[in-house]
Amino acid sequence: MTSLAEFITEKREKAGLSIYGLADKSSIAIETLEDIESGRELFLPVTIRQKLARALKCSPNEIKKYEREYEFEVVPFETIEELKSKILRRETNLKCPLCGEPLITRVAKMYDLEDNLIHLPKAHCVKCVFQIKE
Repeated sequence: MTSLAEFITEKREKAGLSIYGLADKSSIAIETLEDIESGRELFLPVTIRQKLARALKCSPNEIKKYEREYEFEVVPFETIEELKSKILRRETNLKCPLCGEPLITRVAKMYDLEDNLIHLPKAHCVKCVFQIKE
């Protein structure tokens, strides 16, 4: 079965677009497209789906059928905060609180409105839909 990542990559290549060309044509951030094509995004917000469909000349429903179906499980706030702290401390081998599979983690360095450097913990599960993104 074709994944969302494979479908979008294939449609983009058939349209003769680079990932940068698709970003420009769809007005979607390159980072978002990279997340989609690498398989980190398994389902899309309606606006992103519509922009992709317009740029790739297909219907939003055609894209939606490749998205992963999921059920929401609520992860306790304390668990999320503990994971964020561990990510910021650069701990390794962290596990997903939903399925127990490995988490891919990183610390994003960004600047606030007053030009202060801030570190934001990011994570996504290799198997399920769990993500930490602020």
